[in-house]
Amino acid sequence: MEQTKIKRMPQRPLTTPRADQPKLSRIHKLRLRLLLGILVVILAFGGWQLHRVQTQIAQSQVQVDHAKSQLKSVEAKKQALKVQVDQLHNDDYLAKLVRQKYLVSKSGEVIFELPGTASKLTGNGN
Repeated sequence: MEQTKIKRMPQRPLTTPRADQPKLSRIHKLRLRLLLGILVVILAFGGWQLHRVQTQIAQSQVQVDHAKSQLKSVEAKKQALKVQVDQLHNDDYLAKLVRQKYLVSKSGEVIFELPGTASKLTGNGN
């Protein structure tokens, strides 16, 4: 028989990794808890930011609604003033306004002041 140059290595008994497994498991659990903690912090911060942004949007919407209502009232006042300016260019209206407000009379006309009408004429601000 021929001799071969190949030698067999002595076999060691196989060890089970169960001895090291609890240590690795603890490390994995620690890492998992750390990652979950970081995730919770990130989600809490994101939720807080979302709430803050929604609050700011709601406040801005209230301001926009208020500004729109003011704009409507100003436009209505502008329209009324525009009508009044147009009427002031009319000589008949202007004469009527002066006669009512300042009690100016035409020649030969007598003005009678009735109770309650004087306060209306002076109180309307025109």
